[in-house]
Amino acid sequence: MTQLPRRDLALVFILALVARVALALPQAQPGYMDAYYYTVGAQQLAEGRGFTEPFIWNYLDDPQGLPRPSHQYWMPLPSILAALSMRALGVNFRAAQVPFVLLSALLPVIAYAIAWQISASRRHAWAAALFALFSGFFLPVWSLPETFAPFAVFGALSLWAAGRGGRWGFAAGVCAGLAHLTRADGVLLLLPALLLVWVRPRAAPGKSDAQVAGRAIAWTALIFLGYVVVMAPWLIHNWVTTGRLLSIAGTKTLFLTNYDDLYSFGKVLDLPTYLSWGAGDILRSKLDALWANLLTLIAVDGLVLLAPFAVVGFWQQRRDPLYQAAMIYGAALYLAMSLAFTFPGVRGGMFHSGAALLPFIFASAMVGLDAVVAWVAARRASWNVATARCVFTWGLVALAVLVSGAIYASRVRNWNQADAVYAAIGERLRNPSSDIVMVNNPPGYVYHTGQSAIVIPNGDVDTLLAAARRYGATWVVLDANRPAALAGLYDQPPSDPRLTLAQTFESGGKPVYLFRVRGGD
Repeated sequence: MTQLPRRDLALVFILALVARVALALPQAQPGYMDAYYYTVGAQQLAEGRGFTEPFIWNYLDDPQGLPRPSHQYWMPLPSILAALSMRALGVNFRAAQVPFVLLSALLPVIAYAIAWQISASRRHAWAAALFALFSGFFLPVWSLPETFAPFAVFGALSLWAAGRGGRWGFAAGVCAGLAHLTRADGVLLLLPALLLVWVRPRAAPGKSDAQVAGRAIAWTALIFLGYVVVMAPWLIHNWVTTGRLLSIAGTKTLFLTNYDDLYSFGKVLDLPTYLSWGAGDILRSKLDALWANLLTLIAVDGLVLLAPFAVVGFWQQRRDPLYQAAMIYGAALYLAMSLAFTFPGVRGGMFHSGAALLPFIFASAMVGLDAVVAWVAARRASWNVATARCVFTWGLVALAVLVSGAIYASRVRNWNQADAVYAAIGERLRNPSSDIVMVNNPPGYVYHTGQSAIVIPNGDVDTLLAAARRYGATWVVLDANRPAALAGLYDQPPSDPRLTLAQTFESGGKPVYLFRVRGGD
């Protein structure tokens, strides 16, 4: 392989870093629940409260009360990274953004390197880097305290190391461990590393079967060693804290019959209950998820216009171990998010974990574009291949910049205005030390008020009050994004004698009701 142009790599990183900083500054707050979750988790760590949470956002693992052990559904690395930055720069949102700005600035560098590795073309490499920089729906999230940046970087590096094979197995395992510490489905990154170890040695010339098997065993051990080095401290922490290596909360999502079951309280989520849903509904949900996640691959990961070129590029690179690793992971992720974790996969799992594939998609799209242009030019004598390739390449880059900018402006504007009503409600209550509030977005409420919170369960008023009694909640904040079974309470707020309407607020032109739970202290 031709040596990587180091000056280009430095320029790509500097450009990406400047762009990431510029795009991070307009973001005033986390803006949605996932980002609030990791930010509050970082605040807890930075302020010396350890891996604890002053909120409950789901009831899947039957939490015993507040505060509770943290990161028992979502993994801890984003909070750890943000906490390290907060310890150095102060406990605030700007400090929390810093590690994610830096990590996400590396992604265009990785895209450049992969494109160069497969084609040694500066045009390909620069285009792939720019697609990674202006990456459609991903652009607004790169600088947030969230899983996107670390998972994209560590996931892509794990796949790259898996493609290199051999002694790179340790690096593949380490990066897979870091990806798993970021997202639970990061464990899927072990598959390409392990499969390629056991497939590739069969073609090793001049080696006996025993030598081939011995080498594969040694490389497998390296992969697991790298993975365990990263994951062992967290697994030990979980065992000491909860008596389990990993929480049962994530596995219960295998048995959801709709996404809102994620917020159920007192509902049994197991295999018999799931099977009682009926074969027709189960099959329909899987088919719907297969289609929805395919659209995510095309529209989100492939930026729509790049997707067909990426398919051609993947086909042309199908014998390259680098792309074999990416295809194994992509297939495993797609099937897991469609057939196993069906509802969480459609609602964000595929989007989040597909980030590791972006550098491979963008690099292969350039290979595919050149192949398509050559095919068309062979049938159109008026086409100049070199000119057409340049025009289409930079035209696609320009479109990616425009579309990404529009998505960024819309998302950030909405996120900056999100949940402002929580601060007003917190000021109304003015009792952060004791009151527990039931609310739609508990991490967001804690971020804005410092008061403990639990999530409004998916159910009717009886279910809501049962959860309030279990955890000692004395207030309920009900907004337009409420469970379907609470529509009557939202439409007619004084309708239940067990809840007293204390005050009405407004958010986005819609009322937000603050109820007092009767009988609460």
